[in-house]
Amino acid sequence: MKKLRKPEIKTNDSFTWLLRNWELTGIKLLHPYKFLNLLHIVFSWILIVLSPISMGTVIFNTMGDTSMTVTLTSLQASLNVSLLPFRTLVIAINFKRLRSVEQIFENLDQFYVREEERLEIKNCEKTCRSLFFTCSILYNIYGVSAWLVGLFAHNRDMFWLIFIDWIPHQPLRHSLHFLFEVAMIHFLLQTNVPNDTFPAIYIRALRTHIKLLTGRVSRLGTNSDFNDEQNFRELVACITSHQLILQVADIVGSILSLTVFLQLAFAAAILCVCMLNIFIFADTMHKVTTIVYYLVVLMQTVPSCYQASMLEADCAKLPDAIFHCNWMDMDKRFRKLIIYFLHHTQTEITFTGVKLFRINLSTNLSIAKFSFTLYTFMNKMGFGKNVKECLE
Repeated sequence: MKKLRKPEIKTNDSFTWLLRNWELTGIKLLHPYKFLNLLHIVFSWILIVLSPISMGTVIFNTMGDTSMTVTLTSLQASLNVSLLPFRTLVIAINFKRLRSVEQIFENLDQFYVREEERLEIKNCEKTCRSLFFTCSILYNIYGVSAWLVGLFAHNRDMFWLIFIDWIPHQPLRHSLHFLFEVAMIHFLLQTNVPNDTFPAIYIRALRTHIKLLTGRVSRLGTNSDFNDEQNFRELVACITSHQLILQVADIVGSILSLTVFLQLAFAAAILCVCMLNIFIFADTMHKVTTIVYYLVVLMQTVPSCYQASMLEADCAKLPDAIFHCNWMDMDKRFRKLIIYFLHHTQTEITFTGVKLFRINLSTNLSIAKFSFTLYTFMNKMGFGKNVKECLE
């Protein structure tokens, strides 16, 4: 059996990089509350709130002077940016509630001391860390491609920066505008990373504890050293763990419900704009940027929907584990309680988008199909070609 280097690994270690990123974006307050830390928070929120206005102003003012390719490239990015302040605000308002699950996970971790159980928690932390950095790398690759295209294709600016655009000296103005724009792009992308990945990461932690609980339940009544009282206490501990898991699911589900709903709703429009740009308007350089952005949009929704679907599948295994444990050899009190436990595990843990649809891979596929249907309809109607001919 592989030995752990850090036996003290905890489920809460899965959230380390989320919290560090939220410190960067001003959602998590930095300690101590010094002036520079507070200034950092204020400046971060100013950038987040004003970014949709700044981007929208540029699109509106230059729509008639630029090509449709450039306009669509800016539009597909601005749709995501317009969601950023609202989603960030939802997380900031519910941040204390989200942090409250850490104590619950600490209580759950205390039930697992076996080496294979600690390895399962370690694997959870590895998966969450890999997901976070994969999204960070992909998002920033898109950021690099966006400003490189702007630099070499000499496109118009992406943001309206009032204090820089008023500088009379043109070379200085362009240089400062470009540098600030690069920093702004990567800041906004990095702000989006925890907003997009926190549902998948918290659901992955829930999956880990559902699987660990399933393993504990399957071993009920198999320890020959336990008497009836000890077996009963072990069953009660399993029920307590299940109730704690449900408590975490309620907290996390209430927070991600609105953010993921908006994410999925806007994803269809963004993917449709991307396909119009790729297949009709974009030149080679903008096609590369749009394809990378298309992958970024998929990364915003697929991990959360995948983890939610896998959680439903893991929950379905728990009643089977209860039924196949050694309950028939237990006393009457144990058998009565395990029937109660079996009844309450029949309902799967599911997440919904503002109670309109379930968050899972099926919904994600439906969103992708809808965006493709919308693009096909617009293409059949000749929307893209007509616009292109009018512009030419």
